Amino acid sequence: MSEAQFIALQNELFQLFQEGNIARVYPLIEKAEQTFPNRLDKIIFWKACAYATEHKLTDALTVLQEGLAKGIWWNPILLTHDPDLKELQALDEFQTIVSRCKAIVESTKQEATSPLFTYGNVRAEIGLFSLHMRGTNATDFAPYWLDEQTSQDYFFGFPQSSQVFGYNAFCWDDQELMLEDLTRTYAEYKAKGNTTEDILAGGSQGGKLAIELSLKQTFQTKGFIAVIPAIQDLSGFERIIAENSRDTVRGVIITGDQDPFYEKTVQLAELFKQHGIPCKLITIKGLGHFFPSDFTGLLSEAVDYVLDR
Repeated sequence: MSEAQFIALQNELFQLFQEGNIARVYPLIEKAEQTFPNRLDKIIFWKACAYATEHKLTDALTVLQEGLAKGIWWNPILLTHDPDLKELQALDEFQTIVSRCKAIVESTKQEATSPLFTYGNVRAEIGLFSLHMRGTNATDFAPYWLDEQTSQDYFFGFPQSSQVFGYNAFCWDDQELMLEDLTRTYAEYKAKGNTTEDILAGGSQGGKLAIELSLKQTFQTKGFIAVIPAIQDLSGFERIIAENSRDTVRGVIITGDQDPFYEKTVQLAELFKQHGIPCKLITIKGLGHFFPSDFTGLLSEAVDYVLDR
């Protein structure tokens, strides 16, 4: 099965969790185990969440312990803040798991690098430099953007942060390190392609960053495409707008009306309107904090808007 199929399965599973339909979660997890053995970090975590949701705490602990024995681990923040694992927090066995994961995170940080992954048409004039979501990686993130048409039309660069978040998962939390990673990988991306019109893009935390860096014109790009951006506060954007020229920046935000960041995202779009920054807000009804299933179909529309075509 392809990466896109894994994403579809993951989205279906998240929807079932959201609905509280745990009985239907288990067959999906079993399917994932059989077809995606390289995704055990996610699969084991889902299984622990399913067990804990049904108050099967011993089973939840067992699968996490078995995962550690296989070399799989998770960010301690994920373990201690996921509401599905709430009942485990008071158990000594669970706190031992958390402590082991903390030690692994610290040791792994010393080895992390920031690679660039490129896809699509190396001769394309239009390029998208896209920043992954918090808690994922570039190769898992790229398939959201790629299909036969987009791979023909655009040259894509997907930088991966050097900041470790979890097992094969990264984030952009440290601003100084983020800028270091992106400055180097953007130069590498430009050297590999032949693009003349570049757009900064991203999802969730990466989407928020794409907006900020575009407003600052850090890389002299045409604008931004932000998917379900994690907008929590507008004060930073107000400051960036006040301090930077924005005459050439255009943007598209794609989100869902069930996204926990939706209200702030709408307020941000209104802020752009007040300051004369062209920004198209595309809202998907019923969508939570997930990529739309038809995202690649929306991408050409978003690109055309940013490039003012």
